[in-house]
Amino acid sequence: MNNSSPVVEGLLMIHRIISKGLNNSIWKCDAYMANHGIPRDEKEGFVMYVTTLKWVTHSHHTTEDELGFPYFMDHIDAPYDRLKQDHLTMAQVLEKLDKNLTDIASGSLVALRDTLGEFRDLWGPHIKIEEENFSFDRINRIFDQKEQKKLAKMFSEHSSKNSGPGPLALPFMLNNLEKADREAFMTEIPWVVTKILMPVVWKKKWEPMEPFFL
Repeated sequence: MNNSSPVVEGLLMIHRIISKGLNNSIWKCDAYMANHGIPRDEKEGFVMYVTTLKWVTHSHHTTEDELGFPYFMDHIDAPYDRLKQDHLTMAQVLEKLDKNLTDIASGSLVALRDTLGEFRDLWGPHIKIEEENFSFDRINRIFDQKEQKKLAKMFSEHSSKNSGPGPLALPFMLNNLEKADREAFMTEIPWVVTKILMPVVWKKKWEPMEPFFL
């Protein structure tokens, strides 16, 4: 089995980003609840972090629904109806985050923790189905490397249009990856973004999230 596939590597990477962001959000929620609330100096960053998690998840699912699944349907047998329904269900759960995040201003974290738990219960089984059906072996059997690189670029460009403000989404994605994945991700991004925009021009915008990049 060939373990090199731009399409599968991209899928696994975004799954790791969202999983890390979700787990961090739940962990911080539990810690805050145990300590009777969010410290004032962390509230802005926490709201920003969870909101960006929502945007990035929405972007990933939109790209799959509008580009990925329609393209793969003619080539790969997979439970597309189940996967699309999962996306709808998760979208409904994530919509509750806006109100939950407003509620934390009054000190209530219970609803937010419950919503994040609902999301995690859906997310784990969902990505297991995707990763089993869109595996290295199946993708490489059907698409050559040239076509996969074209697809990966197309998916990435589509996703970036829906993932919320770039000054927040990109740092969120990069900093929720382990070092090797982060370095691989950065090779696909223009140097001016990673060397100038993100660390200098955008820093003030995403800096409140920095304590949550665990």
